[in-house]
Amino acid sequence: MSEPHSITTAPHPYPGKLIIVEGIDGSGKSTQLQLLHKWLESKGHKVFFTEWNSSELVKETTKRGKKSKSLTPTTFSLLHATDFASRLYHDILPL
Repeated sequence: MSEPHSITTAPHPYPGKLIIVEGIDGSGKSTQLQLLHKWLESKGHKVFFTEWNSSELVKETTKRGKKSKSLTPTTFSLLHATDFASRLYHDILPL
């Protein structure tokens, strides 16, 4: 019988928390995030808000692809990953 594996992770050097909210269009994400943003700031926390498709790397490609309905699920996922990585390293981590 083998020993159960325990997962240990080293603490990361980054302060703060990353909160990600997902949901379908019209589900109230923006409303809830606005309320959370105001509440966190009222508690003295600094807040940085960023949203999907805000990276200049993918903004136009995604816009054109959605309009022409030419994005496959794989392509859309790759664009999403590129967008997030760009924002992570250019917007989020420098904070």
